[in-house]
Amino acid sequence: MANWHALPPEEALKLLNSGPDGLTDAEAASRLERFGPNDLARISGPGPVRILLRQFENYMVIVLMAAAVISWLSGERSNAIVVLGILLFIAILGFVQEYRAERAMEALRKMVAPEARVFRSGKLITLPARDLVPGDLIYLEAGDIIPADARILDAAALKTVESSLTGESTPVRKSPDPVEEGAPLADRSSMVFMGTMVIYGNGKAVVTSTGSDTEIGRISGMIQETPAEPPLKIRLQQLSKSLAVLVFIAALVVFSIQVYRGYPVLDTLLIAAALAVAGIPEALPFVVTLALAYGTQSMARRNAIVRRLPAVETLGSTTVICTDKTGTLTRGEMTVREVWCGCRVEVTGSGYVPEGVFRVNGSEIDLGSDAAVRETIITGALCNNSEIVFEDGWHVVGDPTEGALIVLARKAGLDVREMCREVTEYPFASDTRRMTTVHECDSGLRVSMKGAVEVVLERCAYMMDSTGLKPLTDVDRRRILEIADEMAGRALRVLAAAFKRIESEEPDREVLESDLIFTGLFGMMDPPRDEVCGAIDVCKKAGIRPVMITGDHKRTAEAIASELRMLNGEVLDGSELDSMSDQELSDRIERISVFSRATAEHKMRIIKALKEHGHVVAMTGDGVNDAPALRSADIGIAMGRTGTDVSKEASDMVLADDNFATIVAAVEEGRRIYENIRKASSYMLAVTFAEVAVILIAVLVGLPAPLLALQILWINVVAEDFPAIGLAVEPARSGIMNERPRNPKEPILSRDLLIYTIGTSAAMLIGTLGLFLLNIDGGLGYARTVAFASLGICAIYNAYSSRSFHHSVLQMNPMGNRKLLAGIVTSLASVLMVIYVPVFQGAFETLPLTMNSWLQVWLVSTIVIVVAEVLKRSMLKASKTCASH
Repeated sequence: MANWHALPPEEALKLLNSGPDGLTDAEAASRLERFGPNDLARISGPGPVRILLRQFENYMVIVLMAAAVISWLSGERSNAIVVLGILLFIAILGFVQEYRAERAMEALRKMVAPEARVFRSGKLITLPARDLVPGDLIYLEAGDIIPADARILDAAALKTVESSLTGESTPVRKSPDPVEEGAPLADRSSMVFMGTMVIYGNGKAVVTSTGSDTEIGRISGMIQETPAEPPLKIRLQQLSKSLAVLVFIAALVVFSIQVYRGYPVLDTLLIAAALAVAGIPEALPFVVTLALAYGTQSMARRNAIVRRLPAVETLGSTTVICTDKTGTLTRGEMTVREVWCGCRVEVTGSGYVPEGVFRVNGSEIDLGSDAAVRETIITGALCNNSEIVFEDGWHVVGDPTEGALIVLARKAGLDVREMCREVTEYPFASDTRRMTTVHECDSGLRVSMKGAVEVVLERCAYMMDSTGLKPLTDVDRRRILEIADEMAGRALRVLAAAFKRIESEEPDREVLESDLIFTGLFGMMDPPRDEVCGAIDVCKKAGIRPVMITGDHKRTAEAIASELRMLNGEVLDGSELDSMSDQELSDRIERISVFSRATAEHKMRIIKALKEHGHVVAMTGDGVNDAPALRSADIGIAMGRTGTDVSKEASDMVLADDNFATIVAAVEEGRRIYENIRKASSYMLAVTFAEVAVILIAVLVGLPAPLLALQILWINVVAEDFPAIGLAVEPARSGIMNERPRNPKEPILSRDLLIYTIGTSAAMLIGTLGLFLLNIDGGLGYARTVAFASLGICAIYNAYSSRSFHHSVLQMNPMGNRKLLAGIVTSLASVLMVIYVPVFQGAFETLPLTMNSWLQVWLVSTIVIVVAEVLKRSMLKASKTCASH
């Protein structure tokens, strides 16, 4: 591929075998057959059936299906039906959540212009954009979506908006002049790119690339890369593998011992099925999914719309947030922050809302008595082709930079455009770097100029300040240039203003633009959002590192990062990144806090380097160029208001309010949900381990099984699940955002939590097996009923204790989680129903218990609370020791 941006227009035409009249129809048809249509390749993603089948690619699900088959073959068909029902529900829920995840490419295709104006054999015609070929000459004007990548041949004040592709926050002026070969994408002013928009002027360009060969086409190829597996899914798979191995070993041991002892194979298979049922918490996937779904509803109320359920937890474990600048950290609206007219005049207000005041040294000034400031503002408003309108908020029609000058005039109460009629306009051009207008006003003809500081100063002979009109000296010029450099160093875009009054219209532009009166400088920028500083501070307290990745200039990015207090390391330019190897980037990645002039490829490299260091990476963005990184990151976060359809469809979560602070709220919600998943998992696995141990130990010592398969299934699916649902929605504890993110590699059951789980499980085992042996003389059915009741009550005690691993049961607010209380009541009712309702007694082979037996059950079950309290103290002591080190 040629460096089209660095070639002169004539050479580009020659290399493309084209000319000033464009291609002939015959040559265009030949090239269309050779290069193919100007379409983006479709992603061959999985269809609906494949997505549905993918829901069953999970070790826990596979083991549960195996247990259901064994139960069915063993005659325990009710067990099998319940298990299969749970699996079907989980699969349907997962299918609905993932179905839309494969539509990113369709949104990308919509960005391609449906039609294009093309010169064929010297005639300007309109044809479908998909029929464009390299070498075609296209005509562009304001409002057009650019249909292909093209080299500019002619341009008249041509400006395009490329923020969705390059991240550049301001409109880009285009010209035929070549740029240096190594220029980054955002600086290739001699090129226009597919999917971007013309907002001003017109021009002619020759198509250099179509379809998948365009910049947007290369991005579409990166979107097709497989997205990262969510950490929660990985951890659940690890847990499922471990449980599957344990269940298989336990079932094999029991089966072998029973067959060796001469028991019938069918009876032995029934016991193995009971063990399989006991060894897998059937409802754990359901409870996890429910916790995530509940979290998505909570986050939606806070303007964070989750598209993929695991994203809820992933955000909570994030260690780095790679954030775009424009529209994410900033408002995406150019604003005049200050005006310099001999002294610095601060302008308050932000964005396009025409409200604000003018201050000098903190005191509001009277614009009526400051001629220099007033004339500067009038010049900016007259030398202008934009307007602001109110339609569900204030918006700029036209160039955002010029729109900011209109807003400035409105803040000053000046609506001079209504009183003046434009007579002549010399539009801004890249070679002149200035714009000049002549207006007929009440006071006569007025010449207004705005543009680059050095260009405007060259045409000025006088200056106006607070003392009045005076000659412009060389000392004044040097001082003004120094002030402009200082303003630029603070990430302000600087324009100069000048004017003069004339008696009659002057046809000679050079004469018209001479002997002007310099009045002042505009300093403008895309301002940071008001709430972002606070959000970044909270992120830092939570141990989350924000990294800015922007397409803007290095100096602008550095200044914005400094203002937001996120400049805690190096600032790296895209050209510097290009010269670094992957290893060099990996060595420095932890020290870099800002990346400027970043392309789609840069973002992919940055995320890869961060992941290699063990980080869980969240990426925010709104443009087409952000889409591959959104897919590649552990969690992609798109902007809902300013984001393109491509970025939204490639993301895991969308911010409805485009507010960085919403990410912080989502982080807190993600941490709460993950903590609750750990609570529910510990609680359910403690019951599961107790069930397995009760059966395994009983079989090993030659006792009958203390629990029947259907009794185990009832505890797993009914008595155990309602409290687990309550644990899944436990409110966030205080201080959850003052802790560092957990180790991304840490399993759901960390070492301390595993000890806690095994400890509480051992207490359940001792109580249940002890009561079974104590009541065996009363008959096997009665002893099993006592064991069933004991395990059910132990589970209830453990559920309440599991509300917090940081507080004792005595410190918890009993009414702090009403859903858990409702679950505990329902769980207790389900246990009593199986024991005392006649129809259930027959199905579950239970008998009514005496008051003495219930007293035994309640007293023995309190062992769980005692053990849980001791283990909590041990866990807290260990965590404090680790924190101190």
